[in-house]
Amino acid sequence: MVASLGTKKSMAKLDLHGHTIHTAWKLYRNRTEDCYNSNIKNIVVVIGHGLMSAEFQGWVSADPYAIRCERLDPNLGAWRVYIKKSNSKLQKETQPVDLTGLYKKFNK
Repeated sequence: MVASLGTKKSMAKLDLHGHTIHTAWKLYRNRTEDCYNSNIKNIVVVIGHGLMSAEFQGWVSADPYAIRCERLDPNLGAWRVYIKKSNSKLQKETQPVDLTGLYKKFNK
């Protein structure tokens, strides 16, 4: 599927030109995790037409924060990666509960 390049507030960009595959993979994974934690919905990743383009879909399928990817039109050397919705709203910090009273009641 080919997507058009849109402009959204909830979109990030990552240009991996000039990086080795290993370094680019690390940068990609760090960015997807950052976007997940920041509730950013998608990333435009520019990889070009080299070796990375052959591996990129595998990166996305192995990424725990990505849902899917699609090539951008007109730049077929770029991909839009859709990020999973963060559960950060559900993971509120819990306050410690004082169980001293219950402990005393049941451990006489």
